Amino acid sequence: MVYFFITDSITTALLIALLMVCIYYFYRVWKNNIFLRIGIPGPARIPFLGEIINVTRKGMRTNDTDLIRKYGKVVGIHEGTTPTILLADPDLLRNVLIRDSHVFINRRSIDGVAGPFEHGLTVLKDDQWKNARSIVSPTFSSAKLKAMYTLMNETIISPRLAGYLGKKGYSILPKDAIDYVSTIVNHVISRRRQHLETRNDFIQMMIAHEQESKDDELTSEHTETKHPQQQRGTLKKTLTDKEIFSQGLVFLVAGYETTSALLSFFFYFMAIEPVVQEKVYEEIQQELGDDEITHEKLSQLQYLDMAINETLRMYPPFIRFDRVASQDYQLGDYHIPKGTIINVPVYSIHHDAEYWPEPEKFIPERFSSAEKAKRHPVTFLPFGDGPRNCIGMRFALLEAKIAIAKTLRVVEFQKCEKTEVPLGLGKVAVLTPKNGIWVRV
Repeated sequence: MVYFFITDSITTALLIALLMVCIYYFYRVWKNNIFLRIGIPGPARIPFLGEIINVTRKGMRTNDTDLIRKYGKVVGIHEGTTPTILLADPDLLRNVLIRDSHVFINRRSIDGVAGPFEHGLTVLKDDQWKNARSIVSPTFSSAKLKAMYTLMNETIISPRLAGYLGKKGYSILPKDAIDYVSTIVNHVISRRRQHLETRNDFIQMMIAHEQESKDDELTSEHTETKHPQQQRGTLKKTLTDKEIFSQGLVFLVAGYETTSALLSFFFYFMAIEPVVQEKVYEEIQQELGDDEITHEKLSQLQYLDMAINETLRMYPPFIRFDRVASQDYQLGDYHIPKGTIINVPVYSIHHDAEYWPEPEKFIPERFSSAEKAKRHPVTFLPFGDGPRNCIGMRFALLEAKIAIAKTLRVVEFQKCEKTEVPLGLGKVAVLTPKNGIWVRV
């Protein structure tokens, strides 16, 4: 009798202990899962891994699309142990990227960024970013791009390039290459400051801005004395040599990859869509003939613009980009806490049939003025949107248009036996062809 009583007591105690452990576990899951508390739908959280398994298995673009189809346009997911929101609602995106951009001014922190990249616009935050952006932005104004046009037109493409179009590769600059470029850039900066040479390029414009700022400061010193508190609140007006080099290197690497990908995908579509290629060619011949490709004439190539935009819709440079909430924020029906990461699934939005009928078809006419007027403006995001969009967007598009116009004057692209239709894509965050791009020229 005593034996059974003791056994029952031990069993009861073990069951109570197990129940308490379960209650504590589910409480911790609830406490650490902000989406359960907020009410944002999403997949069950896998401890420590989140969506890593699905992203590895299916790829980011496919996984994002599947999640949006299943849970809606606001989805709570975990990237490892980090909670993030997958946001594909264009109205809410307009608020995040444009109306309330001051709340979402920063991108997420990237660990391990050092050396020449640590001062780049892509990683700077808050006032540091605002200062650098305010200095660099005028470099990409319409007037400055027009001033750089002659240099771009002369150097952007070589006659030898036609035989290599369709090939595409990605690389990361090794340290010795960075050191080499750094030495050259510092030498160029020194020569420009001594007025030994001048050119219409990024470095020259940064040096000119630096001199203008110094002149303004001298004028200001003679006209007024600022209160110390005002001085502390004033953004720095110039960039250091390291910061100039960092911005230039970021533009070089990001611009090379973006333009390389855009041209490769564009010429792929020309090969598999001969009717579109013929329309682009006819427009180039009609507007330019055998004349020199000027900035003014290039701006008249409307169908080329549409074809480039459709290429960017089909294959945007990045599958996603993100923003971080700097304070608590009301996101539609959900109150999200400070520090929440908003992921913008560009590829999934660009392939959503609600905004783009027959999204897997290449249809440049989607970007006619009439069609664009029917569509929500925040459903096309190849370069982001709002004040933290891609600063080099217009430069990249101008660069691509020059290269395309020059190439299609002399080269016709065709499918070959290795051309993939549809094109196989990799699973990484930067959109790349899985097996390369093969066409005949």
